[in-house]
Amino acid sequence: MLSFGLGRHMSVEPSELISEAWTRWQGHVIHDVFPLGRCLGCSDHSGVFLTKSAALGPSEVAVKLIPTDRALAESQLPRWKRSGGIVHPHLLRLLQWGGCQLDGLPYLYVVMEYADQTLAQVLQRRALTDDEAREMLRPTLDALAFMHGQNLVQGQLKPANILVVGDQLKLASDTIRRVSEGTMSAKAPTVYDPPEARHGSSSTAGDIWALGVCLFEALTRRPPSGWGERSEAVALPADFSPAFRDVVARCLNPSPQNRPSVTELVAWARAQAAGSAPDATIQPAAIVPLEPTTPEPTPPRITPPPAAPEAARPAPSMAQSPNPRALLTAVLGAVVILALGWTGVRMVRSHRTPAPPPAPGGSLSQTPGAAAPVAADVRKPVSTVLPPKPSRSDLATSPSALHDVIPEVPQGARRTIRGHIKVWVRVIVDQDGSVFAATADRIGPSRYFQRLAIEAARKWTFPPIDTQSRRLMQIRFDFSRDGTTGRAVTLH
Repeated sequence: MLSFGLGRHMSVEPSELISEAWTRWQGHVIHDVFPLGRCLGCSDHSGVFLTKSAALGPSEVAVKLIPTDRALAESQLPRWKRSGGIVHPHLLRLLQWGGCQLDGLPYLYVVMEYADQTLAQVLQRRALTDDEAREMLRPTLDALAFMHGQNLVQGQLKPANILVVGDQLKLASDTIRRVSEGTMSAKAPTVYDPPEARHGSSSTAGDIWALGVCLFEALTRRPPSGWGERSEAVALPADFSPAFRDVVARCLNPSPQNRPSVTELVAWARAQAAGSAPDATIQPAAIVPLEPTTPEPTPPRITPPPAAPEAARPAPSMAQSPNPRALLTAVLGAVVILALGWTGVRMVRSHRTPAPPPAPGGSLSQTPGAAAPVAADVRKPVSTVLPPKPSRSDLATSPSALHDVIPEVPQGARRTIRGHIKVWVRVIVDQDGSVFAATADRIGPSRYFQRLAIEAARKWTFPPIDTQSRRLMQIRFDFSRDGTTGRAVTLH
């Protein structure tokens, strides 16, 4: 969701004026087809709105508006047409584009897939770990390699344009252009623009510079300093990640010819994966704001004393037999060590939260809030993970619900959950038992899971009643790695 977290201040900030300039278009309709819903995000040169069209199916999509003139329209519309024909799993799909007028003012619009979250939103809460940065880098390099191979550049690579759609990481594609073409606008350069851009030079090395800035920002939550001194290399802080220090420094080299190519970066990423333990997987959602939790203590490993080197051991002689008393002593000693080790593990485990007793009928499902047994977490690439179907044993619904719907959470998003994410949805129930309206009852830690909960709550049904009045209910959803539960409570 393209939200830039605009804050409130006592005075009117420029960002507030920009926001008001765009939110005034909410409720307008483009060509009687695309109603402009909630403003998802804006800048000084564009605004993004939620919209829907029967021609594009039931899913919500996003529409981006750009103020235009004839010159911009003649250069930008062919780019969107070309980008609309590009199909790649890690590039956001463009669905429709064109020109329009709002209150007599000319605009360009482009309709695209709706993204659940952006890297910029994640960085508002926390930095990425090294493993998460590696996992983000793989699909990003895949998309860049695809574009660079066709002499195209992404053009505006930055955290706000690294998005999560379902369980896929995707790059914005409305900024794609040929290497030989100029930039989309004449706005002032930013930290994501390479040094050579101010002289009108353009190459695939510009994307590599922007990628270096994104990696720096992803690991530190701030842009690199010193980028304004274009003749000197960007200085990395002393505590910067050792795993990424060399590659980021090379990407931020002021000379484009000294930056690595995307092919070299792909080879580096593969070598990193081959030379390290399996990486933790991040899915924009990597990208979901999480509840702070305390990690569960890990039992200490019992390590036997190191064995003597082979060369130091006396070789057994055929003429000598082992001393039976010494052999018996060694065996008894080994048994005592194993017994003490097993007792230690049992004592550590006994301090954990005990697992709940099996439910009647032999069910092994756990009640919400109970500690789940820790299992080996086998990580898989984002593109190969399928969302699990929540089993009926995960549900804890109130008897008042005739039909309940539990949100489908992609496996990639579910793996980012630490602890529990709770969402409360208030619903108005008609006399026939159907949900008339649903809205968030409390502001939760994740708008992504809040949206899933509201969509599911709208599909619940309750027993009909004879009176003409409507009922007020609250549906409480609990998201965890092990599953999702939901139960309805009557509000008085």
